[in-house]
Amino acid sequence: MKYDEDKLSSAIKSGDISRINYLYGDERFLVKTYTDRLLDTTIGKDRNDINLTKLGSTFPVDVLTDSIESMPLFSDKKVVLISDLDMEKFDENAIETILSSFKDIPDECTVIISITGSSEQIKKAKNKKLITALSKQKNAAVCEFTHLTPARVTELIMKKAAKRGCVISRPNAQHIAELTLCDLSLSSAETDKLCSYVGTGEITAEMIDKLTIKQLDTSIYSLAAELTKGNRKQALLILDDLIAQKIDPIVILASLSSNYIDFYRAKAAQSTGKSASLVAEDFGYAKNRTFVVTKAMNLVSRLDMTHIRNCLDILFNADHLLKTSAINGRTVLEETIVKLSPEKSRRAYY
Repeated sequence: MKYDEDKLSSAIKSGDISRINYLYGDERFLVKTYTDRLLDTTIGKDRNDINLTKLGSTFPVDVLTDSIESMPLFSDKKVVLISDLDMEKFDENAIETILSSFKDIPDECTVIISITGSSEQIKKAKNKKLITALSKQKNAAVCEFTHLTPARVTELIMKKAAKRGCVISRPNAQHIAELTLCDLSLSSAETDKLCSYVGTGEITAEMIDKLTIKQLDTSIYSLAAELTKGNRKQALLILDDLIAQKIDPIVILASLSSNYIDFYRAKAAQSTGKSASLVAEDFGYAKNRTFVVTKAMNLVSRLDMTHIRNCLDILFNADHLLKTSAINGRTVLEETIVKLSPEKSRRAYY
């Protein structure tokens, strides 16, 4: 059966856990969190427990069937934990055996399949076949953890800080969420670091900017934002920092171009009276990136569409130069930044 996060959480709290649990999705932090919660509820916190069998992405099929069918030792429960199961690695006979073994799991056994690897793996035919089969089984719980919205990540940051005895305002918690691109693993680690720094007290915006590790996309977004405001000097300082980190100029330009595509979409939406949420939906932005559209719409209010189109032309030409000429990558990027400034872009081309 298909579960959402709330239903899975309720099942764990009540102890009404399905015989087989398949956890996957883009939000790998939650996959790991709920895997640990299932393990804690079934066999306790000892990950070396004699009644815990650990299997990897591939294994001899008879090892799985024996692990499921064998009786627990000195306990009434046992768990088979399969990490990053990849059905693509098994032949058809093995797949049928695996599917058959999952249909009749003894009451004393719980199978947990935890997928924290590449999301592309799930899209392959044999893995999709397993998910479809388990979704129809009454003894199974299939739970996909999609990206959380910025608002939800903000709430979790505030709760985590409060649990550590710290105070953080909603705007500052949202700032952490945006700096970490709403990645729960990153936002959790950064919140822990800030709480350790503060001890007990308030986490301020100054502390966040000083201590939070800037993600590449966040840094380049800041660069693009400074350009929309006409702050070339600050944009060049950000570029200098990125170059010092030895970030490939092509990667920097690609991310910068992505921001300007967001700006173009936001401006087009503004001119037709469309909302940020509709833009995010129409262009398939992930839940954890919807804030990008909202911020883009705020930034482009001072720009006209001709300027943004010119910027896209400038970025296209810069990309061509980086990939086809021997010109120093830093030089290309610096010239591009100057040309992207509002008062320059209408007439600046390579």
